Amino acid sequence: NLRSNMADCLSLLRQYNIQKKEIVERDGLIIFEQVAFPKNAKTNHLIYRTGQGGTPKEYYTLESLLFLLKNVSLSHPMYVQRAGAQSIPVIKFPDRRGLLSFLNGEVESTSSIDKSVHLEMGVQAPPPKRQNEERHGGEAAKKMRVEDEERDKLRLAKKLESKQEGGGVTTDQLRPLSDALSEEKIASIKAKRLAKKRGTIKTDDDIAGGMERVIVDDITKDVLSKERVHRTRTSVLQSTSKTFSNVFNVLQMVRGKDEGKGEDGDPTEEPAEMVDEEEEVESKQPRPQAPPMRGYNRYDQEKFKPKEADTVFKIDVKGSNDPLANRAPGLMTTQTQPGGEKPNNNNKATAAALNNNKHTMPEDSSSDLPRKKDHRSRTPIIIVPAAATSVITMYNARDFLEEFRYVPSEEKKTSGVKREVEMIIHRKKPHPTQPGQSLSIPYRVLDNPLRLTPQEWKQVIAVFVAGPTWQFKGWPGVLSDGSPVDIFTKVKAFHIKFDELKADKNILQWDVQVLQISRSKRHLDKASMLQCWDSLERYMSLHHPELRF
Repeated sequence: NLRSNMADCLSLLRQYNIQKKEIVERDGLIIFEQVAFPKNAKTNHLIYRTGQGGTPKEYYTLESLLFLLKNVSLSHPMYVQRAGAQSIPVIKFPDRRGLLSFLNGEVESTSSIDKSVHLEMGVQAPPPKRQNEERHGGEAAKKMRVEDEERDKLRLAKKLESKQEGGGVTTDQLRPLSDALSEEKIASIKAKRLAKKRGTIKTDDDIAGGMERVIVDDITKDVLSKERVHRTRTSVLQSTSKTFSNVFNVLQMVRGKDEGKGEDGDPTEEPAEMVDEEEEVESKQPRPQAPPMRGYNRYDQEKFKPKEADTVFKIDVKGSNDPLANRAPGLMTTQTQPGGEKPNNNNKATAAALNNNKHTMPEDSSSDLPRKKDHRSRTPIIIVPAAATSVITMYNARDFLEEFRYVPSEEKKTSGVKREVEMIIHRKKPHPTQPGQSLSIPYRVLDNPLRLTPQEWKQVIAVFVAGPTWQFKGWPGVLSDGSPVDIFTKVKAFHIKFDELKADKNILQWDVQVLQISRSKRHLDKASMLQCWDSLERYMSLHHPELRF
């Protein structure tokens, strides 16, 4: 201990910091086990640019050095701000590195340490006050607790006495109102009313008034004066953060669908996502069979009663008795009318209309085959490279095509994004006829085109080319030498590269549109992608007008 008392505070701070020992701050002292120093004790470390040119020497305090060690992980501006908030002297930035190297044991000494200065010696550390309080303050605390309990008992006794004095109902001050309402009857009614009043829930005002009567000391009164009402039994049942405005949008969409809107496949009538989902469901599930024809009905004899031949529309009514005729009703005859006359133009138009609408008639229940309909999806398909080194992959295709922003695939992988086998992205564009409104057109994006059906290949409108020819291995239309030049006559091809790199030699030989992006200038990505979408939509208007775009 004598040796510790002889050591200066800077050396002790360095020793305890290297050995990771605990340094205690208490009662304006910095305690190193048995040795204590005041917080403002001067060390022998000079402050930067003091003692030069005739200026007096100034030294850092022990408190400032300890604060630096506790906040060494902060940047220097943040450290200065925090030290200023606590009125602690700041370690200047030129002294920071050398001082930390000395305190961490990396160097034995620095040129800023003045060994000739007289140092303040440490004193014996005082014992913690907690022991003194437990030893001497236990009886006072116990006495205060007993007094509080006695005070509570007296307050409760007074309340009980007041209830007993005024709670009972006597007949001394009562007089009978009539023969039916005697004094005893009135006293019993009054007792029932008081009993019911005690059982009812008090209002907030009654509770507040009761609390004011309970206050007996200044401490409790001071605490209750600072209380603020946050919630009451009325306000807790009211909610202001819940809105159901989106429910009306859903109801309008359902009502529009029930009324038959959007059945023509126009993407402006209903969201493109719903249209695409309906197309996929209809293409995968067979059509349900029509309900069977009704049986015999005594009130529906016209169906079985033979009618005279219709001379206007030339409908063979006897054909309805044949089950095979139910799948193609409304058979038209091209025979001449009585008298050798041919049907007029109106009859031909009516016959054509009936033939065009023959699929709306009920089918025969004897057929087990589902009704076939040529239903083709109108969703365009975009193919991206499967190579991990490509600029655009399945990891960042959504960011590239939807948000017009390039995000490296490696960054998406490290952030935990999983690779999708296929995705639906949406191209948002202004509405052509409704100003201020926008359209959302779905596009399928995938990187494995070998699993596409021949019908789906007709929906492929664009491909992003990486450069090597093995990308097109197994594709329909590839030449015997592996060249994909014929493919580029049927789909629009793009190649994305960084502006400082040269394009692949295959890209220069093929009919591919090159898009350049910067590695660091992300604000230029949108211009490149808008150029890509403009070229693609012009191509679709010429070669794929049947698809949705």
